[in-house]
Amino acid sequence: MGAGPSGLAVARELEHRHGISTLVLEKAAEPAVSWRTRYDNFRLNTNGFLSHLPGQRIPLTTGRWPTKEDMVRYFDSYVRRQNIAVALGCEVTGIDRGPQGWRLTTSTGDICASTVVLATGRYRTPAVPPWPGLSRFTGELVHSGDYRNAWPFQGRNVLVVGAGNSAADIAVQLADGGAGTVWMAVRTPPHLVRRAIGPIPSDLFLELFARVPARVVDPVVARLNHLLLADLSTYGFLRPPLGMKATVEQRGRIPTLADELIPAVRAGRIEVLTAVTAVDAGRVMLADGSTVAPDVIVAATGFSTDLDGLVGHLGVLDKHGNPRGGFTADLGDGMFTIGYGIPPNGPLRAIRLAATPLAGAVATYLSMRKDCDDRTLRAADVFPRL
Repeated sequence: MGAGPSGLAVARELEHRHGISTLVLEKAAEPAVSWRTRYDNFRLNTNGFLSHLPGQRIPLTTGRWPTKEDMVRYFDSYVRRQNIAVALGCEVTGIDRGPQGWRLTTSTGDICASTVVLATGRYRTPAVPPWPGLSRFTGELVHSGDYRNAWPFQGRNVLVVGAGNSAADIAVQLADGGAGTVWMAVRTPPHLVRRAIGPIPSDLFLELFARVPARVVDPVVARLNHLLLADLSTYGFLRPPLGMKATVEQRGRIPTLADELIPAVRAGRIEVLTAVTAVDAGRVMLADGSTVAPDVIVAATGFSTDLDGLVGHLGVLDKHGNPRGGFTADLGDGMFTIGYGIPPNGPLRAIRLAATPLAGAVATYLSMRKDCDDRTLRAADVFPRL
């Protein structure tokens, strides 16, 4: 389920490594829809050389950090060249146990399957915090998932809520694109890093330290960042409560690329504020007791996996609504998951590394089913083509 990078990668590995026919169900009209709808001027946050899916590299002509358009072309090419069967416009509305495995209720009819791989991703449904008084706000509220460019916000005062990569990119775009005052409300201080240190992309350093404990890595990273970025506390970016690697491992938050953000903040074109605590008709209250009066709030506050309605009744979700088991998992009875987590070495690279063993686990499960008549059960036997 899901024709994003995770679903496509697993489907490819099942087909090419194990000869198991697959069908990827996707509710959107095109694959990789979360990439197609990203804001203008988006670039991949990890270098393209390490960010490809199994069996097909991203063209070197895209450069070190491919654009949104580059990635969309890559995913479209991946579907074609890897010969992946994708049922577009097929929304899964329910998953239940059936006599032969799983029964999926979809917008185009029921499907029975021996195995199901959940790969709907972490960006399924936009999430906005339930700030007190938000319903009384008379300005415009925009989630970062619906933001495209700065043009509609020219001359308007905008409060960007969040401190991740989307928040940083959007705030810079607004400041460069003619918005009035641009504020950035930060709840938890982020780890700010440069996209590259000299000619070496920063994610390569993270890769080198992937197996080194956080207690060893984080003091080194802290000293290096202090040398490169200096003290930013006077501009509102306080010291993060945990080291960089510990933050990724314990809280699932990746560093924020700040090559353009920091100069804009230092120049006064973006003002960093404390966290939002409440909203009123024409103003926003902040944790330090101050208020601002934005015309627009851009909530770069993340997304929800929104899986409770699909599989919540099956007891496979944790208290945060994510599938149990981490980035990939075998949830039992032929249900598997991939892509629900933030690995320290970049999600696309993690998908490539995880898709192969996960496909192997699916193949092993299928081969061990008692009702497969002493042969490997092919997914084509139970996936009717739509």
